[in-house]
Amino acid sequence: MKKQLLMVLAISASLSTFAKTQPARARVTVAPNAKAVPLRQAQGGYNETPFNTNPSLGLVAPTKAYRASSTITEQSIGLTTYDLQTNSAIMNRLLKHNDGTISATWTMIPPGGVSAARGTGYNYYDGTSWGPAPAARIEPTNRVGFVNVVVTPSGREMVIAHSAVGMLLTSRPQKGTGAWTEDATVLGGVGSDTWSKAINGGANGETVHSIWNANSAGANGQNFSLYYSRSLDGGVTWPVLRTVLADLDSTKYRGFGGDAYSIDTKGDTVVFVVGDFDTDLVLMRSTDNGVSWTSTVIQPFFQAMYDDATDSFPDLDGDGTSDRMEGCSGDAHVMLDNLGKVHVWWSNVLMTDTSAADLLGYFPNSIDGLLYWNDGFATGQAPDTIAFAQDGINGNGTLDIPQAGLGGGNGMGGYRGSVTQMPTSGVDANNNIYVAYQTYCEDCDTTAFNTGHKHIYMIATANQGATWSNPTDIDQTPDLLNQEDVFACVAKNVDANCIHVIYQRDAAPGHSLSANATEAGWNSAPSEIIYACITPSDILGVKAVNKNNAVAGLSQNTPNPAEGKTTINYNVAANASVVSFTVTDVLGNVVYTENKGTVNAGSYSVVLDTEAMNSGVYFYTLTVNNQKETKKMMVK
Repeated sequence: MKKQLLMVLAISASLSTFAKTQPARARVTVAPNAKAVPLRQAQGGYNETPFNTNPSLGLVAPTKAYRASSTITEQSIGLTTYDLQTNSAIMNRLLKHNDGTISATWTMIPPGGVSAARGTGYNYYDGTSWGPAPAARIEPTNRVGFVNVVVTPSGREMVIAHSAVGMLLTSRPQKGTGAWTEDATVLGGVGSDTWSKAINGGANGETVHSIWNANSAGANGQNFSLYYSRSLDGGVTWPVLRTVLADLDSTKYRGFGGDAYSIDTKGDTVVFVVGDFDTDLVLMRSTDNGVSWTSTVIQPFFQAMYDDATDSFPDLDGDGTSDRMEGCSGDAHVMLDNLGKVHVWWSNVLMTDTSAADLLGYFPNSIDGLLYWNDGFATGQAPDTIAFAQDGINGNGTLDIPQAGLGGGNGMGGYRGSVTQMPTSGVDANNNIYVAYQTYCEDCDTTAFNTGHKHIYMIATANQGATWSNPTDIDQTPDLLNQEDVFACVAKNVDANCIHVIYQRDAAPGHSLSANATEAGWNSAPSEIIYACITPSDILGVKAVNKNNAVAGLSQNTPNPAEGKTTINYNVAANASVVSFTVTDVLGNVVYTENKGTVNAGSYSVVLDTEAMNSGVYFYTLTVNNQKETKKMMVK
């Protein structure tokens, strides 16, 4: 049964202050005829239940998404008509080098190209500017997909990706320059090997570690083993090749899904996480550069060695129907910080399996939340929930997701997993950690496709995950409400002035490989690969207002959307407070400012005339004694 489920993926493959106490969480509107979709199929069902009904997950409440638009710069660095960059977890596709240069990669079919032209899209920032958008893949011969880029201290640049001839290593002696050469045999030459993740490490940085999926039923006594491979000489030879580690073998697990894993290194420490819908979420760790390994189960599945062909979910509540169970969605991301601490982020899905005859299925929009764990957590401690989809400007406490997306979709694009998903992270020299993820944008347009869009948001922590900032939407386009932003990859090396991110952007929800034919048809136009440079201090400084501060509350403008005059109420908590009020557009341009001078504690209001403003999104900021609160408004 697992083979049948994973074949869906195989087809697709060819194919300052931090918030702790926050307002009430948004809920989804429940469709009465909700149906589960097959586990590995990314599209097809409706919303099922209210968000986060499981109290064991340590859930926190939401805040509205703030933006630091004036401090984000972006550039389009490529185009692709192949628009599925991963099935689950994010690959290492972006490297910021110590000399100021950047290597960026993605899976690409160039505009006007055919499927046989698929391969690695590559662009290079030479310290001054990006190169032109690539017109062809880097691979001279073989069609590849789901790419990773690795650069060793010696300068060798390599891409590891799967192909019809097996796992392919394409390299050149120096990053950013020279011809690429393919090696189809050094990684084993087994055609079924698929979905790699790769990174360099070791004391001298010349070790290359890679994990990938066997994508073969029955090999090693498993359906879809996870292989570990290692080179000690910069990828030239691989004495450890296609090895199943003991704690992940057939005595512990029946196998794992494609792309359901992530890897990181710091010197001789290597860590990776692996976990699928019907398995534990497992952290593997080596402190001797991959020679020996230990395992930690971060989130156990309710039943070991679950077999979809013979097993089903239990009826624990005795209502005569098998219960729905939670499990990880396969998108777990792991990072080692500057101190060697392990951090893991992932999302869960709600699943159903009523009998052995049924396929294991999941409800795409049923639960939400980006989960977080680090190795300072106590054994058995529930993960924190640190991010989720945000209630929009209407403030109605509900995520307004179209219940019957055009073509029978589930109200948002068909990405395998949860509403909030696909985390990726970086760390700066001060050990501040920055996490990007994609989630539903409630304020974005739902009329063009009767389906909502997803955007990339970013949060940060300055205390190793004890508290987190509120999210920032990183989209910079004037037409941001009509854009789909997905598959972000953050370069691990964060500069003092820049968090480096690439992501995919286009106008249509979902992707062209969707099982929903209507959604696939929307996505025939090329997608842009966007590079964004985001000021770290602004992500760290995005915060919820502390009620003990001088700002005691800034209301949502009414009416909203505004047409003509709109009223904004606010409170000032302390006497002799200096107050000002500013309105900016999505590009950070100031369109209105008013200095209120020195005022005493009390309630006040601003009547804003929007008649001269263009239609669109604006942000208004109240500043009281250098403390700020910002909200978003719409102008008709």
